[in-house]
Amino acid sequence: MTPAPSAPDDAAALCADCGFCCDGTFFGNVAIDPAETARLARVGLPVLDRDGAPVVRQPCAALSGTRCTVYPDRPAACGRYACLLRKAVAAGETSLVDARRQVDRMRALVAQIRAALDAPADASIWERIEALEEPTTAEEAAAARARYAPLFTAVSELLELGRASFEPRFPGSGTD
Repeated sequence: MTPAPSAPDDAAALCADCGFCCDGTFFGNVAIDPAETARLARVGLPVLDRDGAPVVRQPCAALSGTRCTVYPDRPAACGRYACLLRKAVAAGETSLVDARRQVDRMRALVAQIRAALDAPADASIWERIEALEEPTTAEEAAAARARYAPLFTAVSELLELGRASFEPRFPGSGTD
């Protein structure tokens, strides 16, 4: 008889199935230590300069599906990161099945958003949303509201789920 997986094993399985921390859905860049730049370049991970600080752009070039292709050599910040959902699974507060349901729901919402924006998989949904043109007439505004109502509903739900189960909570922020 095979023993049931432990909560830490379930948390690792969840991460391997998710990928939201690397795919650009919730983060645009990952700040890295300048000392890591050469090592990351050697493993083929492009490092960019953002306002004088090295970053890895999201979606991450090392992401293949939901898996990191440079996992043993990933940035230290990636190794330290754990979303709220992973923490809840690791602590036994949320089952792997329930966590996967949340990930599946977020994935469905992202697909719905991409479809509404006609955005390919490698495009940032947030950049597409920011690029939407502001209507200039009442008629354009009414048409935009009708066309984008499902989009904004999906974005609102995705943000709500992301805040509840994905974002880290910081001490003193009122969310810890």
